[in-house]
Amino acid sequence: MPVIDASVYVAIVNTDDVHHRASRQWLESTLRAGETIQAPAIILNEVAAAVSRGVKNQRLALETIERLEHSTIIQLAPISIPLAKSAAHIAAKQRIRGCDAVYIALAADMGESLVTWDRQQKERGASLVTTFTP
Repeated sequence: MPVIDASVYVAIVNTDDVHHRASRQWLESTLRAGETIQAPAIILNEVAAAVSRGVKNQRLALETIERLEHSTIIQLAPISIPLAKSAAHIAAKQRIRGCDAVYIALAADMGESLVTWDRQQKERGASLVTTFTP
């Protein structure tokens, strides 16, 4: 049950993204294998911002997060106080952005891998969890 970063989800839904094809193929392969995918609930705001700013389409951003919120493919995990504290320690120790640390903390807490296109998250998170790109 891998944890998906917002960068991968944005690439899945944005056909103009350079990583669209690889991300889509990874998703299809993961689903064929019968795996479910996890993401922290902050993926909603990260995807909304990325689509709204990157594609410059507020309506598409809102539709995208609506689909994500009701997805049967990606399960959203709440940000509990223990998860937030774990992410805070990861952010401090790995010198990584706060939101990126939440994805790593969720993967670590679940004993799962993290799939991301974010180079810093992939490299700095690798000492705590298995990280990979699609």
